[in-house]
Amino acid sequence: MGFAQGSSRLRPTVLPSFLNPCSGINMARIDLPPIHTEEFLGMLREALFAPDDLMRFARLVHRREFMDPLVEPLAEDASFMDRHGDALLDLLNSYSRRYRERCYRERMRAGYDGIRIVSEGDSWFQYPFQLRDVIDHLSESYAVLSRGRAGDTLANIIAEKEQDIFEPLAQEQPHFFLISGGGNDMVGNRGLARLVAPFAADRAPQAYADTPAFEAFIDDLVGQYRALFVEIDARHPGVQILLHGYDAPIPGHDEDLWLGEPLRSRGIHDPQLQVQIMVAIMDRYNDALADLADGFDHVHHVNCRDCLAPDHWHDPMHPTSEGYAAVAARFDARIRELTAALHPQIVLR
Repeated sequence: MGFAQGSSRLRPTVLPSFLNPCSGINMARIDLPPIHTEEFLGMLREALFAPDDLMRFARLVHRREFMDPLVEPLAEDASFMDRHGDALLDLLNSYSRRYRERCYRERMRAGYDGIRIVSEGDSWFQYPFQLRDVIDHLSESYAVLSRGRAGDTLANIIAEKEQDIFEPLAQEQPHFFLISGGGNDMVGNRGLARLVAPFAADRAPQAYADTPAFEAFIDDLVGQYRALFVEIDARHPGVQILLHGYDAPIPGHDEDLWLGEPLRSRGIHDPQLQVQIMVAIMDRYNDALADLADGFDHVHHVNCRDCLAPDHWHDPMHPTSEGYAAVAARFDARIRELTAALHPQIVLR
């Protein structure tokens, strides 16, 4: 039994009595009895078990109002989502961060002497459960301390930079800092509708992103990134920073509140035109980030455009595991290139 935070007093964390993470039991090979809701929540809070093991007790839940999927226990509990839904993404993020840090610490204690990375970002860097995201794939080759949160905005990342960026940079002295942000700032609260021009029969796809609102939005994101990179260079010179601007997502139909519905609210109904507009938007964003990176010696833009095939999208906002692998490959290539130039003594596998 452990103790969970989040109230004025500590409350016991209930774990299933048959589970012992130190016992070496392969849960995939035994029949497991059902667990109660509080036991499932206890497993999340303690973060002792791998995601695949936890998913033996849970199922994915997709709700239109959430960009990222949630999970609920297999136990019959009709009111679970009503009671815990609003706080569940925070709990899933907390689980993922703690479990990943546990794996990172174990790797370091085992004598790892390769490339060290601190990462911060959104669901492209931390997608709790079901999908293997960019950091999951990079962690196969590197020791990565992940501070990301699904659903995070760049504004939130900057607001919490001391605890989630500068403390890990000071403690771990990594070779690289990876960051993924801006996507949720763009689409949160149906924000895309405020950024694009309304439908006009003679308007070119690129022109839909040519609005004062979108220009101001990009300037704001670039300004936040620039200030962060200047501060990192001043406080931790030598750390190489890698950022990206996503690939162009494919808007969905009725269930897509984040891309498809905002575009339709502007009179843009043609699916092909919607895709072309998203390509134009992501081109503008990536070009702005590439220009920003060119102004620093220690900042590098990883171009992830055109790396995802249509069947590499799990939903309008997130790649599949295979899609995330393609994005991770672009990061890996840049990490290897920079390591060879800056840290030739480190042998990469």
